[in-house]
Amino acid sequence: MTLIAIVSAKGSPGVSTAALAFTLTWPSPVLLAECDPAGGDLLAGYLARYELPAGRGMLPLASAALRGTADQELAGNLIDLDAPRQQRMALPGLTEPGQSATLNLAWTSLGEFFSRMTAQMVIADCGRLSSAHPPWALLARADLVLLALRPHSLRTVSPAVSAVSAMRRQLPAGFVENSLGLLLIGGGIAGREVSRHLGVPVVASLPWDAATAGALCGDGRGRRRAALMRKSAAAYENVTGLIANRRMDSALSRRDTEPLPVTP
Repeated sequence: MTLIAIVSAKGSPGVSTAALAFTLTWPSPVLLAECDPAGGDLLAGYLARYELPAGRGMLPLASAALRGTADQELAGNLIDLDAPRQQRMALPGLTEPGQSATLNLAWTSLGEFFSRMTAQMVIADCGRLSSAHPPWALLARADLVLLALRPHSLRTVSPAVSAVSAMRRQLPAGFVENSLGLLLIGGGIAGREVSRHLGVPVVASLPWDAATAGALCGDGRGRRRAALMRKSAAAYENVTGLIANRRMDSALSRRDTEPLPVTP
């Protein structure tokens, strides 16, 4: 189906909050996968008030992906965020940052597994690229990588320059041009200026809504129609439309480069 990864350069511009808000508001079935090497936030935040079974999540699924049994073991590692409909599922992340090194061998298998899922769109919260073990192999399999940043000032935008450069080095040739977009969170510098400075298009913008973000982190209750949730729902058309257009362009490009059949 579709694999969308969300990352940041450094700091905490709201990657996890945006990923959860998208999961809760988008109309298609969604799987939120916590792929942040620094550890997941769901169990200690949004899901903290629930008593959930231990021992499920990213680490056992990564082992299953390496064994080739991820299809069979996926369901047992998920949490239904909208029970019992199974339309908004979550794969909890690591509980200890020290576990991230063990996933280095599994990111390729997990990326391939997520990218071929047909029942759900996958939103991967991949955290900061400045972490010790970024999931580069998983990012390389994504249909779209959203680089989240706050355009508050030059100080908050400038770390994205090195992040884009790192992606050019670590990901396949042409990936930045074809599969990278910006997710702006909050106001400040105009989106067109940020896009021009980084050479990357703005795909979506979310408001800085501290109250709703706090609720998504388990601190109080949020409103389904709050600004953050409304804008998250609206981002669906932009994100999926961009992916569809890029897939069409890629298909046309492949067709144009195919050799013409030779007739006897």
